Amino acid sequence: MANIDLAVVGNNTLKSETGETVELKSLWKDQPVVLFFLRRFGCQICRWMASEISKLEPDLKASGVSLVGIGPEEFGLQEFKDGGFFKGGGEKVLLHFIQDSPGDLVPLEDISKAVGVSSKIQVGQRPVVRYIII
Repeated sequence: MANIDLAVVGNNTLKSETGETVELKSLWKDQPVVLFFLRRFGCQICRWMASEISKLEPDLKASGVSLVGIGPEEFGLQEFKDGGFFKGGGEKVLLHFIQDSPGDLVPLEDISKAVGVSSKIQVGQRPVVRYIII
Protein backbone atom coordinates (compact mmCIF):
# COMPACT_ATOMS: atom_id res chain seq x y z
CA MET A 1 0.00 0.00 0.00
CA ALA A 2 1.23 3.50 -0.77
CA ASN A 3 2.37 5.67 2.12
CA ILE A 4 -0.25 8.42 2.35
CA ASP A 5 -0.07 11.36 4.74
CA LEU A 6 -3.73 11.93 5.66
CA ALA A 7 -2.85 15.20 7.40
CA VAL A 8 -1.78 16.62 4.04
CA VAL A 9 -4.65 15.04 2.10
CA GLY A 10 -7.17 16.17 4.72
CA ASN A 11 -6.21 19.83 4.31
CA ASN A 12 -7.67 19.91 0.79
CA THR A 13 -10.97 21.73 0.51
CA LEU A 14 -14.12 20.66 -1.28
CA LYS A 15 -17.32 22.44 -2.15
CA SER A 16 -20.40 20.68 -0.77
CA GLU A 17 -23.59 20.39 -2.79
CA THR A 18 -24.94 23.34 -0.76
CA GLY A 19 -21.95 25.48 -1.82
CA GLU A 20 -20.24 25.35 1.58
CA THR A 21 -16.44 24.91 1.57
CA VAL A 22 -15.35 21.97 3.73
CA GLU A 23 -11.99 20.42 4.54
CA LEU A 24 -11.65 16.85 3.37
CA LYS A 25 -10.54 15.72 6.85
CA SER A 26 -13.90 16.81 8.28
CA LEU A 27 -15.46 13.87 6.43
CA TRP A 28 -13.65 11.34 8.64
CA LYS A 29 -13.40 13.44 11.81
CA ASP A 30 -16.34 11.84 13.66
CA GLN A 31 -16.67 8.46 11.96
CA PRO A 32 -14.98 6.16 9.43
CA VAL A 33 -15.78 7.00 5.82
CA VAL A 34 -15.63 5.43 2.38
CA LEU A 35 -14.76 8.15 -0.15
CA PHE A 36 -15.90 7.40 -3.69
CA PHE A 37 -14.28 9.59 -6.34
CA LEU A 38 -16.09 9.95 -9.67
CA ARG A 39 -14.44 10.98 -12.93
CA ARG A 40 -17.56 13.01 -13.71
CA PHE A 41 -21.23 12.77 -12.84
CA GLY A 42 -22.35 12.10 -16.43
CA CYS A 43 -19.92 9.21 -16.97
CA GLN A 44 -21.92 6.01 -17.54
CA ILE A 45 -19.25 3.78 -15.97
CA CYS A 46 -19.09 6.12 -12.95
CA ARG A 47 -22.87 5.91 -12.61
CA TRP A 48 -22.76 2.13 -12.75
CA MET A 49 -19.94 2.00 -10.17
CA ALA A 50 -21.86 4.44 -7.93
CA SER A 51 -24.94 2.21 -8.15
CA GLU A 52 -22.81 -0.81 -7.24
CA ILE A 53 -21.08 0.76 -4.24
CA SER A 54 -24.45 2.10 -3.06
CA LYS A 55 -25.51 -1.49 -2.43
CA LEU A 56 -23.16 -1.37 0.59
CA GLU A 57 -24.73 1.79 2.05
CA PRO A 58 -27.24 0.12 4.42
CA ASP A 59 -24.56 -2.17 5.90
CA LEU A 60 -22.02 0.66 6.12
CA LYS A 61 -24.54 2.96 7.81
CA ALA A 62 -25.55 0.25 10.29
CA SER A 63 -21.86 -0.07 11.23
CA GLY A 64 -21.32 3.68 11.62
CA VAL A 65 -19.41 4.11 8.36
CA SER A 66 -20.29 7.04 6.11
CA LEU A 67 -20.36 6.77 2.28
CA VAL A 68 -19.41 9.98 0.45
CA GLY A 69 -19.21 10.61 -3.31
CA ILE A 70 -16.84 13.25 -4.67
CA GLY A 71 -16.83 14.62 -8.21
CA PRO A 72 -14.64 17.23 -9.92
CA GLU A 73 -17.37 19.62 -11.05
CA GLU A 74 -21.02 20.60 -10.63
CA PHE A 75 -21.95 19.83 -14.23
CA GLY A 76 -24.30 16.83 -14.27
CA LEU A 77 -24.62 16.70 -10.46
CA GLN A 78 -28.37 17.36 -10.36
CA GLU A 79 -29.12 14.73 -13.00
CA PHE A 80 -26.84 12.29 -11.12
CA LYS A 81 -28.72 12.94 -7.86
CA ASP A 82 -32.14 12.78 -9.55
CA GLY A 83 -31.19 9.45 -11.15
CA GLY A 84 -30.58 7.90 -7.72
CA PHE A 85 -27.22 6.48 -8.77
CA PHE A 86 -25.55 6.97 -5.37
CA LYS A 87 -26.97 6.31 -1.92
CA GLY A 88 -24.16 7.79 0.14
CA GLY A 89 -24.48 11.21 1.20
CA GLY A 90 -10.77 7.73 10.51
CA GLU A 91 -7.33 8.60 10.79
CA LYS A 92 -6.10 5.59 8.83
CA VAL A 93 -6.30 4.53 5.20
CA LEU A 94 -7.80 1.07 5.31
CA LEU A 95 -7.86 0.46 1.58
CA HIS A 96 -5.90 2.22 -1.13
CA PHE A 97 -6.72 1.56 -4.78
CA ILE A 98 -5.33 3.11 -7.95
CA GLN A 99 -7.16 2.47 -11.19
CA ASP A 100 -4.91 1.05 -13.95
CA SER A 101 -7.51 1.06 -16.72
CA PRO A 102 -10.90 2.77 -17.11
CA GLY A 103 -13.01 -0.22 -16.03
CA ASP A 104 -10.99 -1.16 -12.93
CA LEU A 105 -12.81 -1.03 -9.62
CA VAL A 106 -12.48 -2.30 -6.08
CA PRO A 107 -14.73 -5.32 -5.50
CA LEU A 108 -17.55 -4.56 -3.05
CA GLU A 109 -16.40 -7.42 -0.82
CA ASP A 110 -12.98 -5.75 -0.46
CA ILE A 111 -14.59 -2.45 0.57
CA SER A 112 -16.77 -4.19 3.17
CA LYS A 113 -13.80 -6.13 4.52
CA ALA A 114 -11.60 -3.00 4.72
CA VAL A 115 -14.07 -1.21 7.00
CA GLY A 116 -14.97 -4.34 8.97
CA VAL A 117 -18.57 -4.53 7.76
CA SER A 118 -20.36 -7.78 7.02
CA SER A 119 -22.46 -7.58 3.87
CA LYS A 120 -24.24 -10.07 1.64
CA ILE A 121 -24.79 -7.83 -1.37
CA GLN A 122 -25.31 -9.13 -4.89
CA VAL A 123 -22.77 -7.74 -7.34
CA GLY A 124 -24.29 -6.43 -10.57
CA GLN A 125 -23.21 -7.28 -14.08
CA ARG A 126 -20.37 -5.14 -15.39
CA PRO A 127 -21.13 -2.92 -18.39
CA VAL A 128 -20.15 -4.37 -21.76
CA VAL A 129 -19.05 -2.40 -24.81
CA ARG A 130 -21.09 -3.68 -27.72
CA TYR A 131 -20.09 -1.18 -30.38
CA ILE A 132 -16.94 0.78 -31.01
CA ILE A 133 -17.54 3.95 -33.00
CA ILE A 134 -14.53 5.42 -34.75
